Amino acid sequence: MSTETAPPAHGSRRYVSNVLWTWTGMLTGVVAAFLVTPYTMRKIGYEHVGIWGVTLSLVEYYWLIDIGLRSATLKFSAEYYVLGKKDELDHLVNTGLVYSLFAGGLVAIFTIFGAPLVGKVVRIYDPVFPQLARIVGISWAVGLVFNIFGACIEGFQRFDIFSRIWISTTALRTIAVVIVLSMGYGLVQMGFVLLATQFLVYLLNYIFFRRLAPDARINLSLASWKKFKEMAGFGVHTLRVLVSDRLLRQTTPSLISRYLGPEAFTYYGMPLRILDYAMDGVGRVGNVTTPNATELMATGKKDRLEDLGVYANRYSLTFFLPVVLMLLVYGSQLYRLWIKPDFADKSAYLLPAFLFGHAIVSSQLNSVSILFGIGRHQAYSRFLLAEAILSFVGLIIVLPRFGLLGAAWLTNLLMAANRGVIAGILLCRELDVSVWRYAVRIYARPLLLGAAGWALLILLKRTLLPGNSWRELILAGLALGIPYLAATFAVCLSREHRRLVIEKARTSLARLRA
Repeated sequence: MSTETAPPAHGSRRYVSNVLWTWTGMLTGVVAAFLVTPYTMRKIGYEHVGIWGVTLSLVEYYWLIDIGLRSATLKFSAEYYVLGKKDELDHLVNTGLVYSLFAGGLVAIFTIFGAPLVGKVVRIYDPVFPQLARIVGISWAVGLVFNIFGACIEGFQRFDIFSRIWISTTALRTIAVVIVLSMGYGLVQMGFVLLATQFLVYLLNYIFFRRLAPDARINLSLASWKKFKEMAGFGVHTLRVLVSDRLLRQTTPSLISRYLGPEAFTYYGMPLRILDYAMDGVGRVGNVTTPNATELMATGKKDRLEDLGVYANRYSLTFFLPVVLMLLVYGSQLYRLWIKPDFADKSAYLLPAFLFGHAIVSSQLNSVSILFGIGRHQAYSRFLLAEAILSFVGLIIVLPRFGLLGAAWLTNLLMAANRGVIAGILLCRELDVSVWRYAVRIYARPLLLGAAGWALLILLKRTLLPGNSWRELILAGLALGIPYLAATFAVCLSREHRRLVIEKARTSLARLRA
């Protein structure tokens, strides 16, 4: 059993609770996608699924007009909230609202008039594309405004509220999509479902913001040029990250659609989508880590940031490894049972490349979150931009020659080198700690468990559970998951965090009995 102890960091109980809530929200999304994806493919076909994915990817570019103000809102709201600076919070929110109203208006205008042109650029000539792009684009335009309130809720570290909103609206959207498709409708109606549920998210964000900050004043006259410059000064480096992130995420679907057609993106996007849901769990830990790091810096507790990085990264990697192991050993069998054998032949071979890159990134994503939380992400933003440029140029060269497999290895090798290795080095440099010690504390225990889990799955696949049925896949998952969970609790969690988890479990059981 692990004897490692973590210092009783400020807010440990709240941090663990927030992580558990974010994982609950993420699991809701995973379950919803797992149940609905095969049904959607059967109803609207591979090509329309590809158009849906490309449309959502293109609309994500709209977040660039945010110019980093959301990250600034999250950072400063966390600081003002913990220090009780109410007037500063009022100026922050209203300044963000004024800019977001202007930006949202520009996005709405471009969406209405520019959708057909965008379709020609990515070579999607289906008449449904402009309609879908307008619907989804309007949703994002409104989201730019209400995003301010969501950022504040995160800054206040109320991820229990954030997760409840996510869980309820995800469940509602899933049910509505199934109903719409069962009635014979298609992409446009799916877009309207997305629009309606996103509006509900925005409304709930505003309601809960008002509950958390009842004295906050929503008065646009409180906006100030001084506050805007302060937010933009922080956000300018985040803007570089946003530009890079959008190039990395949204350029690939566009280029695949242009060179290989939208259906090809369905094959490429499926393993990416599966891992993105798992990475979402890691990313949500990062969302908790960022305001926590800000609070530690604001209250003069910088010495605790190393432990925050070690435990957050270690737990994220430990959480992610079972997904990697199951897909690495049983990925093709899962595809055949979940969707179709022909789809598995055209998509499952991409999994090793994606698993490699995402596993490494999962182990350092919280290092990036800490860099943002302490406002020292400038160097990382430059490296991310370099990765985006190399990826863009590389894809133009690789896609026509080596197809989807070349694209998968190119993008994942670049992300592993930058968002894995370099991100960890940058944080160690900022905290003045040993890179070697930091790495050993993160990786030693999870990788030991991962190696044992991989050996177990290989043995099961070659003997008792080849994975030819859902029963065999479920049994293999249980055979890995149960001992892995027990070993994780004993080996990877610190003594302090084990105690907090036990207390949380006891409290939940007592409530259920009551």
